Amino acid sequence: MIYQCSSCNRTSFQTACPWCAPAPTGDLDQKLVAAQQVPLDPSFYPEFQYQTKGFLKDFLGKKKEQAQLNDLLRSVLRKYSELKKPYFANFFHTVNHRGIEQDDAVTPGARVNGSYSNRELFREVLIRKGFTELEELPYLLDKLLLTTGFNAAYLGFSNEISRHIQGSLFDSLRSWIEEAGTTFRDDLSLFFYFLWNNDIQYAELEYDAQASSTFGTPLLASRTLQNWLHTCEQIHFDILVHRLATKLEHFDPNQFVTMYHVDAMNGYDFEKFLVKIFQTAGYDVEETKLSGDQGADLFVTRFGKKIVIQAKNYSGTVGNAAVQEAIAAKSFYGCDEAMVVTNSSFTRSAIELADAAAVRLIGRRDLQGYLDDHNQRIIEQFRLDGENSMGLDTPEFATE
Repeated sequence: MIYQCSSCNRTSFQTACPWCAPAPTGDLDQKLVAAQQVPLDPSFYPEFQYQTKGFLKDFLGKKKEQAQLNDLLRSVLRKYSELKKPYFANFFHTVNHRGIEQDDAVTPGARVNGSYSNRELFREVLIRKGFTELEELPYLLDKLLLTTGFNAAYLGFSNEISRHIQGSLFDSLRSWIEEAGTTFRDDLSLFFYFLWNNDIQYAELEYDAQASSTFGTPLLASRTLQNWLHTCEQIHFDILVHRLATKLEHFDPNQFVTMYHVDAMNGYDFEKFLVKIFQTAGYDVEETKLSGDQGADLFVTRFGKKIVIQAKNYSGTVGNAAVQEAIAAKSFYGCDEAMVVTNSSFTRSAIELADAAAVRLIGRRDLQGYLDDHNQRIIEQFRLDGENSMGLDTPEFATE
C-alpha cells in the first residue's frame, strides 16, 4: 500500500507511479521488472492479487483462484521471512545487484556453456533451501530483492523521522524539511506512511481503513497529498527566505579583500596576504626570512613542483630587476619554477626577459582572479558555518 518506483525512486500510495510515463509496449513481466512499483509489504505484488477475467469467469472461479493465490502468498511470505536474514538482506548489501540481465536464463539450473550472474546463483541457493516458488515465478526473486532494499531504506528513514515528530503536523513537517531539504517532494507519502504505521494521529489526516487489506486502495487520497505537498513547498520557501535573511544579517563584507585594499598594503603585508591567496588556491606555502632571502619572498608547492615567488607591491610598473631576482632565487634554491606577483603591471622588457627565462608573471589582472577565488572561499565558509550552526540540510537527508 506504500510503493517506491524502481525507476525514479519516489514513493506513493498508487499502484502505478504518478511521475513516470507508462512503460513501452512489450512483455508485461519484463516491464514490471524494468520499472515497477515496489511495495514495502511483498504481499502487495500483483502476482498475489486476483486479476479479473470477466463477470462470468469471476463469478465461477474467483473464490477458488483467490484461495490458491492466498496459499501461494502465505508460503512465499513464510519462506521470505525465514530467509530474509541472512540470505536476502546480505545478498542485497554485499553484491552489486543489477536485476535481470540479458543473458540470464528464466529456467533455473545449469546450461551448456553457461555463464551465470550473481542473481542466477542466488536463485539456485534459495531453491535448494526450499524456496521452490522461485521456479514457478521467475521474476519474483528480483521483486523480493527490490522490496528488501525498500525495507532497508525505510528503516533508516523511520529512524530519522522519529526525531522530527512534534505536537502538530505542520511543526513535524517543518522540522523534517529543515533537515531533509527538497527530498520531501519524493518522500512525502513515506512520511505519512510512517505516521500511519506508528499510529501517530493528526486531525488533518484521514486515512482509508481499507488500504491495508485491499490491493489498489490508496492510504490517502491524491488530492490530500497534493494539498500537503503545496503546504510543504510553502514551508520550504519560508525556510529558504529565513536562511538568506540570517546570512545577510550576519555576514561582514569587510572580510572581502579588494584590489584597493591590496594597493594600500606595505611590502610585508602584501607578502602575508599572498600566503593566504596561494593557500586558498591549494598550494602549500613557506615564507622566507625578512632579509637575506636571495630574491625569494615565498615558496609554494603543488603537485610535487616547488615554485619561488618574488612579491612586488608597487604603484608603478615592475621592471627587469624583479624578474632577475626571481631567476637568481630559482637557481639558488633549486626550485622547479619562478614567479613574480604584483598588484601593478610589467614593463615590456620585463615581459620579454620572463618569456626567455620561463618566469611566470602575475600582474594586476591575474591577481584579481586570485582575489575573486579568495573572496568566494570566504562566502562558502560563511555559508558552511551558518548551516552547521543552524542544522541545515548539508548533506541532504537520504533514504538510500
